[in-house]
Amino acid sequence: MGKSIGDLPVLEASRQAYLKEAAIEHEIVQQHIENLPTEDFEELRIREIKEAFATLYQSNNDLEEFCIRQQLNPINVWYWFREAQVLPAGRAHDITLEFLADAIRTLLMEDEDGIIPLVGLPGEPRLLDRLEQHCQQQGFSSAQFSQLDGLLGRPVPEYLEQHFFRELSDHLNLFMYLPKTPFIWHLSSGEAQCFEAYIIIYKWNRDSLFWLKSQYVGKRVERLEYRQIELQSTETAQAQAEKDRIRVQLREIAAFVKKLDELIAEDYNPTLDDGVGKNIAPLQKKGMLKAEVLNAGQLTKYLNADW
Repeated sequence: MGKSIGDLPVLEASRQAYLKEAAIEHEIVQQHIENLPTEDFEELRIREIKEAFATLYQSNNDLEEFCIRQQLNPINVWYWFREAQVLPAGRAHDITLEFLADAIRTLLMEDEDGIIPLVGLPGEPRLLDRLEQHCQQQGFSSAQFSQLDGLLGRPVPEYLEQHFFRELSDHLNLFMYLPKTPFIWHLSSGEAQCFEAYIIIYKWNRDSLFWLKSQYVGKRVERLEYRQIELQSTETAQAQAEKDRIRVQLREIAAFVKKLDELIAEDYNPTLDDGVGKNIAPLQKKGMLKAEVLNAGQLTKYLNADW
């Protein structure tokens, strides 16, 4: 309703800069931009607009909505953004999420079995260490890697442990009435976080269950039991607290192993062509995911899917 923001006046300088730098493929678009009316803006108005950039990508305030509210041609906003050299916090967060998703996808695809634990195991470095090494190989300095904390709004380790999987699922959910389709999954043994691992759907299959149980969960249990033995003769308050935590974690991981055994007994056989919904539904039903992906109706549908 109303006038299209693409028909609103532009600064002559913004039009010339856009025509010079944008890769415009269609002649009709080129002609439309060349024929747009021009308008001069007072410095106060420009300053107010630049100050409002901080609200972009917050509460669904994307570029189009911002331009509608401000009654601005997007070409002007692009131009002033370039001048201001700022990036809204919400957009910075999304770009960082997309960067992490791409980096983690690369690491999981390079990994032999597509399983990377969040806690390091013998011969299996934890995800955070691999991620930092990957970034350094791409030219990141240690200081630049540390800046990811600020872009995400929280430390990277906390983000990977608590938030990445849920936010990636939401970010990929372009159509709210359709199921979410994350390609990276976060398996979790529970609140005590005894065992946490990322897997990728492209390498996830029935053999992954056996490998997960024997090579990953098994080694994690061995490590905890060895630590229990080390602490037997220590009676400090700190040692006692660690003993209590290990007992809770061992109970939790035993329940996780039981769920793996149940999946194997139920002939769970994930196949890429079946899609995310059908493959992830049994894991969600057993509470093996860090965050729920399917709503109640979708969960029932995919648990009963016969394709």
